[in-house]
Amino acid sequence: MSLFSKQRLEQLATISVYLVLGYVINLMFFLPVGDQYLKPLIVLALLFCLGHRAAISSWGAGSVKALLLPMSLYSLVLVVAYLVGDGYMSTIRMFLSFSLFIYAASVIRLQPRYLAALCILAAFEMLVLIGYQCGWQTCYRFGGFTNPIFFGMYALSLSVLCTYLACAFTNGWRRWLLYLSAAVFLGAAGLTQTRGVMLAMVPLLLIFAFYLYKHKAFSARRVVFTLVAATCLTGFVGFESGALKRISKVDDELVPALSAQASGSSYDSSIGFRILMWKYAVSVAMKHPVFGAGKERFMQYKEEWVEQGRFPEELIEYLPTSAHAHNQYFQELAMRGLIGFAALLTLLGVPARKFVSMIRSRETEWAGYIGLSLVVAYATFSLTEVALKHPEKIAVFAVVGFIALCLGRGAPAQTGSAA
Repeated sequence: MSLFSKQRLEQLATISVYLVLGYVINLMFFLPVGDQYLKPLIVLALLFCLGHRAAISSWGAGSVKALLLPMSLYSLVLVVAYLVGDGYMSTIRMFLSFSLFIYAASVIRLQPRYLAALCILAAFEMLVLIGYQCGWQTCYRFGGFTNPIFFGMYALSLSVLCTYLACAFTNGWRRWLLYLSAAVFLGAAGLTQTRGVMLAMVPLLLIFAFYLYKHKAFSARRVVFTLVAATCLTGFVGFESGALKRISKVDDELVPALSAQASGSSYDSSIGFRILMWKYAVSVAMKHPVFGAGKERFMQYKEEWVEQGRFPEELIEYLPTSAHAHNQYFQELAMRGLIGFAALLTLLGVPARKFVSMIRSRETEWAGYIGLSLVVAYATFSLTEVALKHPEKIAVFAVVGFIALCLGRGAPAQTGSAA
């Protein structure tokens, strides 16, 4: 690193950070390669960012502590749990990688105009992908080149980023392109037909409504326009994708699984199977309340308890090799006990508290809304999905959270371009 001047190191570090952000926002969910090349980019960013830190003698975590510390704690719990009772190495690698990245890259100041360009480009890519898959192929459970659940979580998180990132600009073309991009991502999230993602839209809309109320944006024209636009978009996407049909089947799937006479056939549905997994995970957690059962014993109990007749065969019939509970909270309790559950709540709660404090400050308000909406979205995703298990979903959480904290670091007032 001594070959480069301080200025050149800063430039290289900045470029490497944007490469990581651009990969997650623009490539990871649009190409079949997924997260295959993400780790090399993170390593590259670490080298340049740490070199830049050494050149300027800056080693503090600064504004990202609220995300870095709980991520590091959760990573430690994952590592210990893996050594004691096995676990998921891919989850550990991604949490450790992004913990290091967030620390190293926190010295870089992000520019809203560059992030806006990445988001607008991603929205254009989304339109092309929707046209390709829904026009030339089947559009059922739209998910790009990955799982529709993963894709839906990504799309909804990007809609949040676009919505509040627009607040960094005055009434210019970037602002309206970001609002249009948010609508594109919302439409894509609906096309995935993922009910857990659609459930998360409810608290996110409430947060946005609070934002509008706080800024006295409830004029009659805006209310009518918003209602008409939301109704048309929701109705079109819901009808065309079949999402409305999936929502209408919730009662048909939920009631049999919750009845006192529930049998094996009662769980022959997406919701029914999740309820069966939750019942099983709670039983495992009660057997190992403090440290959890670990991955191997979690799988072992599935087979043993089905053979004993304690649970129906559906428990292992649909996902025979699956060691997750379709619920992040039950997952922690079952596999890592109260210790893992506390680490998870810390991972969600500490950043949320920081983002609320940012919202209270006028200078960092819009960045705080990005972060708070992200945490609320993932907390809701976790009710029906293991939202922090797979690398792609961890990457979105870490990247959008990092962006929110960096943009909220003494954000200046709005101008005609970037704030």
